[in-house]
Amino acid sequence: MKIGSQSQTLVSLTSLLDASRQQQVQREEQQEKKLQETRDSRLTARKGEREELIRKNRDALRKIQDDIRLKNLTRLKENDDIDDEKSRDVNLNLRESFIPKAVENSQPAFKKLGQVVDIKI
Repeated sequence: MKIGSQSQTLVSLTSLLDASRQQQVQREEQQEKKLQETRDSRLTARKGEREELIRKNRDALRKIQDDIRLKNLTRLKENDDIDDEKSRDVNLNLRESFIPKAVENSQPAFKKLGQVVDIKI
């Protein structure tokens, strides 16, 4: 009889272990699914942000190009030379050519957006 009760105990313990293993496997699968969903959502968010930045950059570039076209058209209407900015003697290989001549107190002089300024400390 003891053998019978021990075997029943063994069977019941085995069934409990099987049930806990199944629960553990299910939990692990759910955790993996959640991790994959969060990865996917992060990737989607990054892709959306990247697309938004690309769109903003394209819009900004288009606006700058339109401004340059408009500026050149107004100069053509006024019979000015479009390339008068290029006609100045500027040596781009020298750092001194980037520094405006009217700089006072070692402060950079900003004249236009995107200008290269040499800041000395």
